[in-house]
Amino acid sequence: MVSGALAAVVLCAVLAPGAAATPTLAPSTSAHSVPPAAPQPTDSGNSPAVPDPHPPRGGRGPDGEPVGGARLLSRNLVLPEGAPALPADLTAQAWVVVDLDQGDILAARDPHGRYQPASIQKVLTAVALLPQLPGQRKITVSRQAASTEGSHAGLVGGGRYTIDQVFEGLLLVSGNDSAEALAEAAGGRAKTVTLMNRTALRLGAYDTYVQTPSGLDGWQQLTSAYDMALFLRAALGEARFVRYDTVSHARLPAQKVGGGFGPVNLDNQNQQFLTTVKGALVAKTGFTDAAQHTFVGAINRGGHRYGVVLLRAQRFPDDQWVQATKLVDWARALPAGTKPVGRLASPADTAQARADTAAGGPSAATSSRRAAAAGVASGGGAADGGTPLVVQLLVVLALVGGAVAFGWRLVRRR
Repeated sequence: MVSGALAAVVLCAVLAPGAAATPTLAPSTSAHSVPPAAPQPTDSGNSPAVPDPHPPRGGRGPDGEPVGGARLLSRNLVLPEGAPALPADLTAQAWVVVDLDQGDILAARDPHGRYQPASIQKVLTAVALLPQLPGQRKITVSRQAASTEGSHAGLVGGGRYTIDQVFEGLLLVSGNDSAEALAEAAGGRAKTVTLMNRTALRLGAYDTYVQTPSGLDGWQQLTSAYDMALFLRAALGEARFVRYDTVSHARLPAQKVGGGFGPVNLDNQNQQFLTTVKGALVAKTGFTDAAQHTFVGAINRGGHRYGVVLLRAQRFPDDQWVQATKLVDWARALPAGTKPVGRLASPADTAQARADTAAGGPSAATSSRRAAAAGVASGGGAADGGTPLVVQLLVVLALVGGAVAFGWRLVRRR
């Protein structure tokens, strides 16, 4: 009894400072709605006309747990301990910079804030539809798709194109007509939107809700910087996506319908980024009144692929691709051993979260991963500059051992 009581006192005394400095979140055993509910329309328009001054926050998985680590629930800057000053003139209200190969989130701002994506949503469109649509298949574009509002590739209603050509229109010049034509080819707009939402959930993107294949605003069509990083990583794994996104020029063929239309030249809108930034891999931009400027891109530095997502950004004083490049250079210069601020979900993580929700509670594997994520969130085991967790445990074991020995001697003396 003496040894047990003393051990408990010692354990509390050693661990209490760390527990107070690093708050923990109680595990949830109940299902959580993903994606969360979005704001309701405030007028009769088809979409918001201005940015939401209070964008909602996501960040919870179907099991109710923080996605990517508890620190990522912050609405502010999330930086590693001792990080140098950020580059000047970053304009995005939400952003992440990620090591896509390791899955490490190196820094962020409001990573789970839910914003309109504009045309960077076309990255998800491509990830969802590429497996469904062979490149050499020929399709006839409807007049409805060809007349879609916003940016156009120049598809002609009644014209015949290969899927390859339509994807080039989607990614080179952000053609909304291309997005709608691809949706029709995949079975229709409703089926494509459903597929995109399912793809987002499969990838662990629980902040995203899709209403249009093009990224044109909907009242409830929202995503997060975290989710867009997941889509970027998935897109880089698709060779066709990389090929479509990085070609300098393409041409849509002439069409004989409606009196005839000549060929249309397509020039890559991200050519400056792709040709002037060393190691540039892919990029996609977007703009709507509600979303403002958005950007997603990847750069290879030192054998690592870094991804950057910018939401609700501006193009002045630096263009988005310049801001993204500065963030990658900043991340690349972090000291060796710098702990990430969070992690991108892996396919195993998302599958396990769904299984845990169905089972009504976390498995041992999930609990282990959460403990590892808690280590990332608290700086790798140290309680805000306190004694590292490993050292704490060694001290506890030594003191408990001594307490047991002391108690045994007391028993023998009685």
